[in-house]
Amino acid sequence: MPQKRKGCKLFVFDLIAPWLLVAAMLYMLRRLERWLHQHIFKVGWLVTKQLQTTTILFYAFFLPGIVLHEFTYWLVAGLLNVRADRALEWPKKQEVAELKLNFVRLTPKTGAIRLAIITISPFIVGVLLIWLIANTIINIQEAAASLQSGFLTDVSQMVSRLTATPDFWLWIYLIFTIGNTLSPSNPEHLRGWQRLLPVAGVILLVLIFLGAADEVLVNALASLNATVNSLSGTLGVIIVVDLFMVAILGTVEAIIERITGHSATYKDGKLITMRRSELMAQRAAEMKKGRAPQKAARAAPAGPPSVYRFALPIPGAPGKEAISRADDRIIAPQEKPLPSPLAPTPGRDAPAVISGAAAPKPDETPPDKDDPH
Repeated sequence: MPQKRKGCKLFVFDLIAPWLLVAAMLYMLRRLERWLHQHIFKVGWLVTKQLQTTTILFYAFFLPGIVLHEFTYWLVAGLLNVRADRALEWPKKQEVAELKLNFVRLTPKTGAIRLAIITISPFIVGVLLIWLIANTIINIQEAAASLQSGFLTDVSQMVSRLTATPDFWLWIYLIFTIGNTLSPSNPEHLRGWQRLLPVAGVILLVLIFLGAADEVLVNALASLNATVNSLSGTLGVIIVVDLFMVAILGTVEAIIERITGHSATYKDGKLITMRRSELMAQRAAEMKKGRAPQKAARAAPAGPPSVYRFALPIPGAPGKEAISRADDRIIAPQEKPLPSPLAPTPGRDAPAVISGAAAPKPDETPPDKDDPH
């Protein structure tokens, strides 16, 4: 019995671990992509000092990835019989370092499921293309097999073997541009996949009813795990290339800032230009501000908490007691005064009364009985 439980735990771990690894890689890839977009845009501004020129160069640098992304988007939309209009426009000046991949626009009548399939298609095609480049052209798996011993000589041999590939740096550039344009233009369009979950549940129930669920699930999970492992390997290649570009881009950016004396930073996603000295002073102020809570924490008395360490208020001498004040930061509810028994009930309006005196009636004398009239 314990062996069955242990085997079940191992099976669950083997099933979940690849997905957790892919999720962590996607998160890391997204962070790297954002950093690279911002600093490539920043380097473009440091060189040109014009936002319009920087925007054009920014889009031109990622042109292979943009073309693949938009072409796949348009092609899959046509395969699903969804109207897709081309909106090819010259990139407008922007202060935000992000690629606006909206060169192909769909009709508003597109269904949620078809919209989700179209949105995820550039990611799938991009990952497949990078996998083909990495495993059939550069042969990363064969080069990585030489690292089993772990010696530095093996590392140098692997690097020399990789760089000996014809047009190696061109393939690295393609991997970089395609890998950093994989993100969907609008993640909200992926919500259509939620509608497929009930369908998958119904299919699973039918398989269980027919008694073929175990065999189908084992085969499906084996194929799915193989796909997830290939996906994690491809994402790992993109992350390694991105880290390599981070090192190069950081060095180039630092050199340009030292030579020109100009710099820039991002606030709320927008590029803010300034002098390098101003940026250094701003960073120093932020570091000083961040150290203040640490100094306050160090000044706190060490040891276990005790009631004798509380700063309790000490009353003054008779007649000189301190006046207590309410905390201005807390808005206390206002107390409603109690109504007086003689006062009218609040919330009930008194009837309107017209002031004035009544007019007197004229005196009428009763007629005499002897009067013939």
